[in-house]
Amino acid sequence: MAEAVFRAPKRKRRVFESFEGPLPLPFGPRKDFRLFRAELLNNGVMVRDAAEMEQLYGKGYFGKGILSRSRPRFTVSDPKLAARWKDVKTTLPIITSEKYQRGLEWAAERLRREGQDESAVQSALQDLARPCKLPWAEGCSELELPAEPSAGKTGPEAPAAKNGHSSAAADGEGPRPDPQTPNGLAECGDMALPPAAAPQGPSDEFVLVEEPRGDASETQEAPGGDQGQPRGLVCRRNPYRMPEYLQLSLEEAFFLVYALGCLSIYREEEPLTILQLWEVFTAAQPSFRTTYMAYHYFRSKGWVPKVGLKYGTDLLLYRKGPPFYHASYSVIVELVDDERFQGPLRRPLSWKSLAALSRVSVNVSKELMLCYLIKPASMTDTDMESPECMKRIRVQEVILSRWVSSRERSDQDEL
Repeated sequence: MAEAVFRAPKRKRRVFESFEGPLPLPFGPRKDFRLFRAELLNNGVMVRDAAEMEQLYGKGYFGKGILSRSRPRFTVSDPKLAARWKDVKTTLPIITSEKYQRGLEWAAERLRREGQDESAVQSALQDLARPCKLPWAEGCSELELPAEPSAGKTGPEAPAAKNGHSSAAADGEGPRPDPQTPNGLAECGDMALPPAAAPQGPSDEFVLVEEPRGDASETQEAPGGDQGQPRGLVCRRNPYRMPEYLQLSLEEAFFLVYALGCLSIYREEEPLTILQLWEVFTAAQPSFRTTYMAYHYFRSKGWVPKVGLKYGTDLLLYRKGPPFYHASYSVIVELVDDERFQGPLRRPLSWKSLAALSRVSVNVSKELMLCYLIKPASMTDTDMESPECMKRIRVQEVILSRWVSSRERSDQDEL
């Protein structure tokens, strides 16, 4: 074993992201400071707002999309269709009519499993598949909407707006949504959707379905598409309804609350204080206090710690963030006292287990680090009931490397 010496990490060959600045710290009044909101659900912390998810992940790489590998960018949109309709500036997913029909079948099967009779299922499917007025999206100037069915009343096609946006009225006589309205409602048939359904970013409420054009006045021909069978986009309700959330680990969530002061965590619409979070997270994860102290230490040093469960350790340390570098270290965290350098170890390691962890770390181009949190022998469990106890904790890192006899012999021969 040797004292930890941080080495240059291995940079990834293909990087498709640009590094953003970190989250601003609230030192005095700042216009760019924003207090994010998260919810405590089933011992997990979730962020729902699309803009907040992008901010938290992009400026510090906090959390992970529950439907994505890392950055929360999951969408049901068909990549080929999205490329074909790239001139239509919209955040709504674009899918094929075949995929939409499969979604309707999935929704019908779910309703039947819930005990709904067939008439109720068919009625629900008709309401679901009925063409909707397009939620107002800035930049969507060339997209025309299908005419919604009305009771014996069809009006002329509404003229385009002066700013280049087309009318969203079903029969040409209804009011158009106001793009200046902060929380304008998006109407679907006779129902008014809540403001959250009118997407300011990616939305799971509506989809654009590419279908054959029945009437030239209903949909717009696909740019670059087949002239023999023109296609168009129809706005319909999304039968999949798989929203993307940003899932924060308990350590990440507490760091945003305690260290940065930019997150508020709610449980049943009630915000939790720092002491309440310290208690709740400890009850949900008995090792939380120990792992958070190490997380706080490495974050303060400029590293991006992530959960190291897949490599059998507590933390993985990244430089800048996972998109740019491979993890440099796999970290095992232990809390000991300063007299005998001993304590109730969370993970009693034998030489066999240490050799196994070392071999795994070497095979994935990482170094195994033992991080010892050294507390005063006089510190009691009562003192640990507040995060202020971290002020009395010292940290020592030790790098564990595997001795390879063949490599040692070759080094001796060179000497």
